Amino acid sequence: MKPHILNDDDALLALLGEAMAEIRHAENEALLDGARAAFSFRTMDQELAALVYDSSLEPESVGAGRAPDAPRTVVFETEDVSVEIEIHDGGMIGQVVPPGQGTVTAEGPDGRRTQVETDELGCFTLDTPGRGPVRLHITTGDAAAVTEWTDLDPPA
Repeated sequence: MKPHILNDDDALLALLGEAMAEIRHAENEALLDGARAAFSFRTMDQELAALVYDSSLEPESVGAGRAPDAPRTVVFETEDVSVEIEIHDGGMIGQVVPPGQGTVTAEGPDGRRTQVETDELGCFTLDTPGRGPVRLHITTGDAAAVTEWTDLDPPA
């Protein structure tokens, strides 16, 4: 019996390559960028940091609206490390917990990266690498993590 194509990595990659070669329309470029970014997930040595809080998903209290210029707060966690960030028009500020020196790298769907060092308290400021989904790579002396792909556009 012939093995199923989805169980054969080489056959699946060949099929994906054929499908991508047939797509030439300019409007599909954003879709292709997202597919390439998802396929390029080669950071299995880093623990995946899950999104555990996003202020943009919080329900607004009756009679109390959000301030129009309030930053969006997002928190990602693993068992060993978490990163809390506030997103605003100019980029983001954040802190890695537990505090300490390390690096935080923002990666865009096109592979463009922006990297900064954290201070001794784990704090950093960072420009986002463009519009669309972003993932953060966090490296400290004790841990390495990568966040889920998340759209970090500032609040509207």
